[in-house]
Amino acid sequence: MPSNRELTELEHGEQRHYPRDDTLPAQVAAWARRTPHARAVVASGDTLTYGQLLDRATRLGRGLRARGVAPGDVVAVQEGRTTERIVAYLAILLAGAGYLPLDELNPPERNAFFVADSDAVAVLVAGDQAPGAAVQVVDAGAAERMGDAASAPPLLPGSATDTAYVMYTSGSTGRPKGIAVTHRAITRLVVNTDYVHLGPDDVVAHGSNAGFDASTFEIWGALLNGATLVGLDTDDMLVHQQLTHFLAEHSVSVLFLTPAVFHAHADEAPAALNGIGTVLVGGDVLDPGAVGAVLGAGGPRVLNMYGPTEATTFSTGLDVQPRHVAGGRLSIGRPVANTQVAILVDGDRVAPGEVGELHIGGDGLARGYVGRDELTAERFVPDPLDARRMLYRTGDLARWGEDGTIGFLGRMDDQVKLRGFRVELGEVEAALRAHPGVADACVVVQGNGAHQRLVGYVATRRTGAADYQEFLARSLPPFMLPSQVVELGSLPRTSNGKIDRTSLTGAQDGPGGTTPPPRSSEEAML
Repeated sequence: MPSNRELTELEHGEQRHYPRDDTLPAQVAAWARRTPHARAVVASGDTLTYGQLLDRATRLGRGLRARGVAPGDVVAVQEGRTTERIVAYLAILLAGAGYLPLDELNPPERNAFFVADSDAVAVLVAGDQAPGAAVQVVDAGAAERMGDAASAPPLLPGSATDTAYVMYTSGSTGRPKGIAVTHRAITRLVVNTDYVHLGPDDVVAHGSNAGFDASTFEIWGALLNGATLVGLDTDDMLVHQQLTHFLAEHSVSVLFLTPAVFHAHADEAPAALNGIGTVLVGGDVLDPGAVGAVLGAGGPRVLNMYGPTEATTFSTGLDVQPRHVAGGRLSIGRPVANTQVAILVDGDRVAPGEVGELHIGGDGLARGYVGRDELTAERFVPDPLDARRMLYRTGDLARWGEDGTIGFLGRMDDQVKLRGFRVELGEVEAALRAHPGVADACVVVQGNGAHQRLVGYVATRRTGAADYQEFLARSLPPFMLPSQVVELGSLPRTSNGKIDRTSLTGAQDGPGGTTPPPRSSEEAML
């Protein structure tokens, strides 16, 4: 068991040099000058070299400036094609603004909320799209052509502390939270870090959707290291024969998977991941047995990664070894380079072995929540040992283990992780309560591991008359939709008046309960 002095040393990841004062475009431009003909992005038959990527993004960036985009603005991106989306991201950054990824799987109302809440000045779309946004809609092709004009405004360099993107996560009050992430935080994540080595010879698969912050690692992990980013379709990711073919065809060396997808491949074909250098798994609890099966089949290096969006994707990691698998439960490892962690109770560090709330600091911290200063002040707090350092309160319970790694013990609140996505049960409950026939609602998680699902319980007098799935799909993304909604005359209460969640599981077969078919190929695997 580490001593308190050793514990202080464990809190800080290795301090490594990286270009912390460079913007993302400056780093991509450096690779474009160094290796202009190297492949930057490959997807759906399209290929962009680094020189082509920078050239197109420069024209589009100037076109955006001509359309009024200014430094500090936010521009939403609705384009779904991989190559065009990457061009858009880089162009927006070159214009001095930050990008807001819009997930095409979200209902239009949810994306419209993101645009309005983030104060986005424009939505960048392909020519045939019509998002119905209340702000300026910019046709990417037309804007790129406009950027060719000699009269187009110049690009602005910006700063490493500027917002690079805004990404939304579920909110406990029913209102999603927009998190502003800086250029520096992204560079810290992927350049000269210690958990994975990335370079020009690497090929990084890009299978995460736009609204999932693992895409940050994939996109910028490739482009800031001169590597190749290869688009991975969902179908290819989920079917082990197709995944094996894809990995071999593109010589993929680095792959990110959620635990649910990793578990499915480990169960069906653990050798499907052979040939890759590194597989990173994150977003939920990783089953050691699944890792054991992959390693036993001669598989790749497997990293168990942990981190919230507020600390830019990955904060800790464990390079899983056979001895870890034999332990029955995997830790989330130690802080990655240029990252700090602390486990606190009421502002005090806990002794090794004691349970507390995990806090994260270092250069990966986000700027905070867009337009929500009070919430930012609540969650981003000064380090009790040094008020000059800020720590993010994760709401996760953790403790230091005997080997000096961190054990993850679950949530302090009603937040859960499903298929890698962060879900606030309160947001789903708020959406159910908005239904005109619902007087009250409660949402619980049933099942374990990869088989977890959301089940909603509603108090209503309109038994069997409502289509809850259709109603919820207007405001919630697919991963937040309950697999079943059970109608009750009233919700059970404890003696102190709170909803008795433990007794609700017995009401699962009540009147009006409906179980829809799987909403995606991923859910069908679970």
